[in-house]
Formats: sequence, C-alpha cells, structure tokens
Amino acid sequence: MEGEAHIVTVGTSVIRNSAPRVGGNLAEKLKGWARAKPGSPEDVEAGEKAAPGTPEFRAVYEILALDPRSVSAELNAMWPYLERRRVEAATLLATDSGASEFCAEVLRKYLRDKWGIGEVEVTRVPELGRDFEKGLYNLLDALSSAVRRHGGRGRRVYLNATGGFKPETAIVYVAASLMGIDRVYYIHEVMREVVELPILPLDLRPDYRSLARLLGKPVLRRELEERMRPEAVKEAVRRGILIE
Repeated sequence: MEGEAHIVTVGTSVIRNSAPRVGGNLAEKLKGWARAKPGSPEDVEAGEKAAPGTPEFRAVYEILALDPRSVSAELNAMWPYLERRRVEAATLLATDSGASEFCAEVLRKYLRDKWGIGEVEVTRVPELGRDFEKGLYNLLDALSSAVRRHGGRGRRVYLNATGGFKPETAIVYVAASLMGIDRVYYIHEVMREVVELPILPLDLRPDYRSLARLLGKPVLRRELEERMRPEAVKEAVRRGILIE
C-alpha cells in the first residue's frame, strides 16, 4: 500500500489554545505571541524560542501531547489519517512569523515522537503573512517543491489546508489541483468535521504550458514572442504572470 505525505499549512492555533491552559507569565507571553505582528519584538522572541530546549517550548509541547486535537487545528484535521498509520512524511509550511514557526516546530516534534513519522520538515515561507503577493508566490513555490519531492518517491500527497490565512488557502486549493495532489482536506469551522475537497480537473491553457516550460531562467521578450503568440505574452504581462 502506498504511503502518504501530508503537506500542512500551519497557523498559530497551538499557542492560542495553549495560552489558557498555562499559568502566570507564560500565559500572557503566549497571548502576546499569538497577537504579535510578524517581525515585531514579541514575534521575533517566539521564533527564538522555537527549539525543544527552551522552557516555553517544553511547556507548550506537554500541553499539546495531553490533548492534541483540542490544541492544534492542524492535528485535529490530520487525525483520521494518522490513525490509519499510513502517514510516512510531513512538510509543515509556516508563515513568515516566529509564532507560526514555533507552532510548526512543536508539531514536528509531536509527529516524530508520538506517531513515529521520521521525515518531518518545517519550511518557513518568506513573506507569507507579510506581503500578500510575494508571500503567495513563495508559498506556491514551497508547495510545488514538496509535491514534486514526495510524489517522486511514490507517495500519495495530501494537503491539509486547515491552518494559516484563508485568502491564500483558496488560491493554494486551485494550485494543488493543477499540481496533481491526491487530496485536499480541512476542518469545517461549523460542522467541526474533516471535509475532503474534490480535486478540480484543471489544466493550463496551451499558451501558459509553453510559458511554464520556458521560464526556468530569465528570457528576452522577443524570444518569448518567437515561441508564443505575442498576444499571449501581453496577456501574461497584464495579469502579472510575467514581469518586464
């Protein structure tokens, strides 16, 4: 039976839900991290504490281990797949914030220690959560890289789209359909159940397929127009797909 690789977008539910369960100064610190603007002193501190040796990490990890489904929205969505014991790899995509990176590192340790998943990696996506356009492009790059890597090893690739920002998630869902991901799922906010989304039967227009093959490196506009219709090049520039 094929093993599964799960690509997981990670938000800050781990620290938000841990805060009410700890006492004293740590509770206030976690609340501050969850509210902090990316790159702020509080957020930088969260990233600096994203290591198993820190007291903050140990405290949050212990809380997560006691009640993982209530503490982590990402794990709650992933739970049915974990119980089937087919998950052999996970890629955790954090936003460009210390808080999200902290949560992703806690999840990495949990998946390794409690479920024996040996291949768990954390990727902090540059500009994600700071600059919408740049962050989205970087997220799509990270997603594409993970899909190719896991798919190349013969794994079924699933996308857990529960965590992170909703506008980006909508675009990532469409991109995942183009990339050939096997399944996209998330926790429905109202029903509180895992919902599997159908993979859309999408494909690139022939002009854009040609464009994708050519864009491994910068090219001159006239070279593109020799291989593609000039109107297609103009449209790609207008839509922001190409930058002159």
